[in-house]
Amino acid sequence: LDDDEVARLEAAIHDVLTEALEEAHGKPPAELKDDKRTRMRVHGRAGEACPVCGDTVAEVVFADSSLQYCPTCQTDGKPLKDRSTSKFVK
Repeated sequence: LDDDEVARLEAAIHDVLTEALEEAHGKPPAELKDDKRTRMRVHGRAGEACPVCGDTVAEVVFADSSLQYCPTCQTDGKPLKDRSTSKFVK
């Protein structure tokens, strides 16, 4: 990233975190997880359409956790290796 991109990224991170803190202030813990999920575009949405490009949200499993990602928007179409199946794929 060049200096301008770094500055824009820092500003975006600051803005997103500030907004999230303002939205969460005063909410009971039970409401925070549902509110957080509604703001995430792909987290917890494996198999659903990406709201940005329409591709199917993929999931990668690691031991006892997982992550979801859009292969088109986040990895330029490259699937991430899934430890549960990649050992069988050559």
